[in-house]
Amino acid sequence: MERFQKAMNLIDQGRLQEAKGIFEEILMDDPKNVDALYNLGMCFTELAHPEKAIKALEQCIKYRPNYSNAYVALGFAYSRMNDTENAKKYFLEALELDANNSFALRNLGGLFGRVGEIEKSLYYLEKAHEIYPHDPNTVYGLGYAYQRVRDYEKVDKYYKQVLTMDASGEIISLAKDGLREIAVSHLKAKGFRMDAVFYLLSALKLFEQKTEEEIRRIAFEIALKGQSGLNINNPDTKYTLN
Repeated sequence: MERFQKAMNLIDQGRLQEAKGIFEEILMDDPKNVDALYNLGMCFTELAHPEKAIKALEQCIKYRPNYSNAYVALGFAYSRMNDTENAKKYFLEALELDANNSFALRNLGGLFGRVGEIEKSLYYLEKAHEIYPHDPNTVYGLGYAYQRVRDYEKVDKYYKQVLTMDASGEIISLAKDGLREIAVSHLKAKGFRMDAVFYLLSALKLFEQKTEEEIRRIAFEIALKGQSGLNINNPDTKYTLN
């Protein structure tokens, strides 16, 4: 038990290769340890060895055939190999064992989204969100799916919700990109925003009174602020130049 907990702690630290080694040691002593098999499979998938993950997870299911999360993990390993049919098969089998498995629902939603079946994608993602509303991957998935059907009000809602969550840097970045895309779409659909035109005219008048060196310094300061990201979709956020 002590070795197993050490391996789980290593996973929490992102040290998957070391954790994998400990799970393999445990299985040498206890080949039917389903918890070690399950987590070994998860490690293999994250370490880009889905074919090895499948072998470990098939053994896990053999010894515990009603282990819903193992079916989800197996489906996820197949999805990493772009085997959509087997991925869908195991996600659905997970739901047969546990209809409220939010991970199976979320992954099915993502799978259907990738193959363009947006109605099914939204069905499963909405169900996953009802069960576990605090999962940033599910919330991002909903934003992405609604973006595909151009329901921009819901896109805006879910992408902005992602920005308030404890999400990975990748998911945060994708949500920000999505917000920028819908902002551009709205701008193109509505034509010129007169408030933006007046802001630009005011800026041009201001620059007329500046020297070339002063303009260069202002441009440099704007560029520095832009490096940390400008939240142009939040009207409450204001930026000030020195």
